[in-house]
Amino acid sequence: MTSFFAIERYAPFLVLATGVATFIGFWGTGASLMQAVRMRLPSPWDHVTATLLGIQALSIAVQIIGMAEMASRLILSKMWWALVAVGIAMFLFRVRKRLKTLTAPLLIRDGLLLLPIAIVGTAVVVNLLIALAPSTKIDELYYHMLVPSRIVSDGALHFYLEPWEAAIWPQMVYQIAAAPAHAIGYPDAVSVVSWGLSATLLWFSWRIIRDDTKSAAWSVFWVGALCVGIYPAVWHVTGGAHAMGDLAMTAAIVAFCSRERLINTMSPAAYAAMLSVFLLSAASSKVSLLPVSIVLLLVSSWYLLRSANISVGGQIALALAAPWIIFFLPIGLWTWVHSRSPFGPILAGALSFSIYPNGWVQKTFQFTRDVNQLPLITMIQHAVIGYSPLVWLGAIGTIVATDLSRQTRVVLIGILALQGILIYWLLPYDVRFLGGIHYGLLVVFASLATPEIRWRLTSRLYITAACATLLIPWLAIQIYYAKQFFPVSLGLEKATFYERFVAFYADYVKLDRLLSRDTVLLVPDFRLDAVYAPRPVFFDLADLPPDRPAVLFASPETIRAAHGSVGDYKLGDIIYENAQAVLVSFRTPGQKSIVGPLQVIRLIRDQSLPSP
Repeated sequence: MTSFFAIERYAPFLVLATGVATFIGFWGTGASLMQAVRMRLPSPWDHVTATLLGIQALSIAVQIIGMAEMASRLILSKMWWALVAVGIAMFLFRVRKRLKTLTAPLLIRDGLLLLPIAIVGTAVVVNLLIALAPSTKIDELYYHMLVPSRIVSDGALHFYLEPWEAAIWPQMVYQIAAAPAHAIGYPDAVSVVSWGLSATLLWFSWRIIRDDTKSAAWSVFWVGALCVGIYPAVWHVTGGAHAMGDLAMTAAIVAFCSRERLINTMSPAAYAAMLSVFLLSAASSKVSLLPVSIVLLLVSSWYLLRSANISVGGQIALALAAPWIIFFLPIGLWTWVHSRSPFGPILAGALSFSIYPNGWVQKTFQFTRDVNQLPLITMIQHAVIGYSPLVWLGAIGTIVATDLSRQTRVVLIGILALQGILIYWLLPYDVRFLGGIHYGLLVVFASLATPEIRWRLTSRLYITAACATLLIPWLAIQIYYAKQFFPVSLGLEKATFYERFVAFYADYVKLDRLLSRDTVLLVPDFRLDAVYAPRPVFFDLADLPPDRPAVLFASPETIRAAHGSVGDYKLGDIIYENAQAVLVSFRTPGQKSIVGPLQVIRLIRDQSLPSP
């Protein structure tokens, strides 16, 4: 699909340029919308809000033309160029204004800054090199990037039963916004956008901590905790919405804890709209963050409305509701119309008749959870190598070592407990499902820690020792993991990288020559690198378009068990087979690929059955 046909034009510099241009386009579009509605926010809040708002705006535009079945490659490409044009125009306008008030740059004279700045700078560059490599993470290839790829291939927004994770459309906002990048032939540029969102999280955290504490060494030290470890190197450099969600939830928690001070620098309505955009963006990155986002939105609404008069209260209520009505409601309604649930497979059958078979949802969710459920010791190991211990120390410090009000602490403990309960009962045991809550708590602690704590912990000896023990080992792990991507990101290799990290790549190349352009693949067996398939991929027989030639892409065991037919199709001749196909590839250093047999069989529609 889109990533397969983008291989021949892949070049690290072009991926970087396209990703940076897209990121600027998101920011510029959001800034233009804020200017249009006269939403004035101080820095750094304005930049974060503008970026998230721009993503939401492009996504709703793609959704509208997709629902109207007008999402042709040409129109999507023009949308990308328009996005970039708006972004560059706004960027030049802002730069021109800043030049008039530009002061001499600050020079780094404090030796305390050198080591933590070196750590942060190295981590950011390492993550960028990972982002420049072709996308190879299975979650992204299986469904995150499949969503925009299908929009481009179909020229429309169609509801598919599988992958069921992608059928939860309200959490696919970021992926839908990536469709224009797929349309112009640079799907990997979305990874650079994610890296940009991760870098924005670091810059935002630096500004918040620095402005509150006036200590550059303290600030950059804690920012280092956010960018080292395996988690940012894996999840913040892909085509998924993880970086967007972490940025949005972090900003939301900091805004909630700083609400009284912020309302003195902006209008209550502007604060309400800003917080609503943050929570909307968090909820649309992972549906599992929706309950926490709603709770935090309701609590914030109570704080804002309890002392406001009627006229201001109406503005605040409108500001809180408008982002959800404009950006969340349409995709929720559209999903309801096609699946009888606003979240596709989630709540299927609980609200009304579902297009999913009875019992399918419960069995599938439980099977997925069981397959991905890690033993407790493995989960702990992942948490240890994924994050610096400073992340957890900062999260604990917010509750026990700041002067936050009792009510605020109760709310923070409540949302953390709520998310923990959701993970325990419904999700695989993985701390990444905290969705940025822990990052937000870290920033709050670092910015509000008592002067006595900061004074004791910002000596030269402490900073050096803490960097050596709590940051550098995690940076080393990060570099060790990332070095496998350096050759392709630096332009030293290309084809061998795809062969090593994309399952079925050799088979895809051969099938591209064997299959007609209108052929589609039915894949019942594999969690496939779908966006690299040379033809559109479908994982459920009900999704298969009946008017196009189809082939079955499966293991010999599945084909034998079919006894000559699959649904309304009879099995035809073998088009292709490979006894040593790469079924699963891994990015974990040292882990070997899984090899096994593959057969591709022609599907012949049973003419005795009525046409659909």
